[in-house]
Amino acid sequence: MMPTVPSFLSSEQIVLFDRIADRVVRLRMAMPAVLFLESVRPLNFIGSQAMVFFAPLVHTLFSLREYDLIQQALEHRDAIGYLLELIEEKDTQMRRAERTEREAHRKRKKEALR
Repeated sequence: MMPTVPSFLSSEQIVLFDRIADRVVRLRMAMPAVLFLESVRPLNFIGSQAMVFFAPLVHTLFSLREYDLIQQALEHRDAIGYLLELIEEKDTQMRRAERTEREAHRKRKKEALR
């Protein structure tokens, strides 16, 4: 079940958060990302303001528009919670799919040996 989208997020921010969560999960960095985001959650507004300062360095990862969207979203406390839930859900979905594929592969191997 996908997390409830906070009302303050624009459609662009939702798409961007979805892409970030997909990338984190694809790189198998869900657990470190969750630990990091949980540890900085109380400081999200300060972090969003620090992003203004570090903007020139981070533009290698995000376009200017994407960076601004992330910074604006992080001004709201619930944004990190939403991103956390999104990463966790996508990670769960990926693990289920991998498990299903492994089980199907094992079944095919057993049938081939018969």
